[in-house]
Amino acid sequence: MRQPKPWFRASKNAWYVQYRGKKVPLGAHPEGAPPPKKTKAGWNAPPQVRDAFYKLMASDPANLPKAGEVLACQVCDLFLSHSERHNERATYAWYRHFLQSFCSLYGRLPARELKPIHVTRWLDSTAWKGGRRNAVTAVKRAFNWADQQGVLSPNPLRTVQKPPPTRRTRVVSPAERAEVLAAVKDRNFREYLTALYLTGCRPSEVARVTAGEVNLDLGVWVLEAHKTAKRTGKPRVVYLSPEMVELSRRLAAERPEGPLFPSRKLGRPFSKNAIRIRFRRLRERLPHLKGVVAYAYRHAFASDALANGVGIAQVAELLGHTDTRMVSRHYAHLDQKAAHMREAARKATGG
Repeated sequence: MRQPKPWFRASKNAWYVQYRGKKVPLGAHPEGAPPPKKTKAGWNAPPQVRDAFYKLMASDPANLPKAGEVLACQVCDLFLSHSERHNERATYAWYRHFLQSFCSLYGRLPARELKPIHVTRWLDSTAWKGGRRNAVTAVKRAFNWADQQGVLSPNPLRTVQKPPPTRRTRVVSPAERAEVLAAVKDRNFREYLTALYLTGCRPSEVARVTAGEVNLDLGVWVLEAHKTAKRTGKPRVVYLSPEMVELSRRLAAERPEGPLFPSRKLGRPFSKNAIRIRFRRLRERLPHLKGVVAYAYRHAFASDALANGVGIAQVAELLGHTDTRMVSRHYAHLDQKAAHMREAARKATGG
């Protein structure tokens, strides 16, 4: 059966493909692209049109390309089509971010010709630091999936090694938190920052919590949708301090619908990008806060808890972890330092 290919219709200045007996539009000819031309190999469709074509083909398993002909961008499109159906929206967006970057550099290569060196050069072409491990995870996941599904076997990137995880050591001191709050003018973001530290939640958890997830009698938030929901099959229980209970009580009465901590724009939750931009602007105004991001508040919560003598198992549960490994990996050194310094303080005062 002849494989469908994009073709150009001059009267419409647009690209089409014959798909299931119908002419399916792929978009207008982009401004600045080379003039459409038909050769023996077919039409010279521009990248934007080819991307639309591959996305259409990826939506139908019957249109899988032959393993020897599949391109890297087709593997990524097939995986993203799967992810869009089976992953959370945020997870799909996370995969798409890294895979689009990879395809912008090597998407037109035949997938079988990819080598680990291509991943290395791609990483070196970006400004990512801590994001390099996530980038490799996304690409390997896409190509492992293609191997499992019989689209591309063997996976040419199976030997790519992920960089080791970086230890998160930047926390926000009480003085810095006060300085940030003083610099933030709008009430909504101030409340959001307050909740970040007082709960130790992930930034996305605070952004999405609603009044319906607040149990004032027990003094908790019960989050059904959270990062580890699929793996654990359990809701995330956030235990609230007295100050946080009162803040939740006030906001739940004030905002019975929608997020408790909405952005100023249409009452929607703070998006990941909006939070990132807010912290970037804060760092521009306060350069000495280099490295302070939303997650630093979570680290501050954990570090302060350990320094104040809270057990590592209890800290892990407060953070929403199912075991103590993550806390031990990122915060155990702080616990040991705190114990050592408390002993030094005892000796210094003759206690």
